[in-house]
Amino acid sequence: MIGAFCLFGMAALTCVDVIGRFFKHPIFGSVELVSFLGVIAIATTLSFTHEHKGHIGVELFVRKLSSRTRNIIDLCTGSITLALFAVVTWRMFDYSLKMKSSGELSMNLKLPEYIIIFLLACCFFIYCGTILSSIFQTLAKLGKR
Repeated sequence: MIGAFCLFGMAALTCVDVIGRFFKHPIFGSVELVSFLGVIAIATTLSFTHEHKGHIGVELFVRKLSSRTRNIIDLCTGSITLALFAVVTWRMFDYSLKMKSSGELSMNLKLPEYIIIFLLACCFFIYCGTILSSIFQTLAKLGKR
């Protein structure tokens, strides 16, 4: 729902900004707001998309393999993805703390950027939990056979 709200906000803000530019009154900082909303939209929908297997995948070859082999491939890709996003999550938390201590603000609106980075790191943490859950589900499938 948060991601959908952000997408709606991006579209509405862009429309109002374009109309405002036509009348020589653009919205100051609209580019920053749209990019912040875009980050939030993507970050908040990662776990949902993973849970519903909505990510793009190349299944042309994999679809022809046995169920066990597909599960092993899922386990390998899930483990690699978990390792990658665990490192990214850790580094994003660290980066948000560095941004907070430096006091860096966005260029136009002077908004604290560390809040967006921290929110992104939190969403990545939740995403790691979703990946871990799917790894356990795949292990359970492999254990039944």
